Amino acid sequence: MNFNQKLMILVKMCLFMFTFLLICACGQAEKYETIEVFVIETLDDNQNDKGMFETTGYKVVNAITIIEEGKTHIKSDVKSIEDFYDREGNYIQTEIIHSYANKSKMLLTEEGNTLKEELQEPSTILITPDYTKNYKLQNMTQEEKARVKEHVLAFMEKLK
Repeated sequence: MNFNQKLMILVKMCLFMFTFLLICACGQAEKYETIEVFVIETLDDNQNDKGMFETTGYKVVNAITIIEEGKTHIKSDVKSIEDFYDREGNYIQTEIIHSYANKSKMLLTEEGNTLKEELQEPSTILITPDYTKNYKLQNMTQEEKARVKEHVLAFMEKLK
């Protein structure tokens, strides 16, 4: 066996080992999915004279959040429907939002994007818009979670 053949075998072995290590490292990721329904106050973008942000109203949110973390990366994927109301409870607008991000710890790169569409009719489910204080629907049943997930994913089709 000449030197070039030995070198090629060594290179192939190194590539195989690198590929194997990369697959093993990427395969050990923990994935968390959260399905939420909540109401939260919205604040003005500017501070008042006292340095405080004033409440402008509230929004009712249906959201799916998926976080995946491995040794070499972190991914986040947030899909939400947000109905906005003023302080008196009058409907303003709805936003459908899909945000995702991916950060590679190995390559030190980041990528992501946010898609957004506005609608002019209330679109969230499971909470009526008459809540004006911060509120989160606790202890959702599996059926409620499945219903919210299906509902949010159906609206994501409008972003394409």
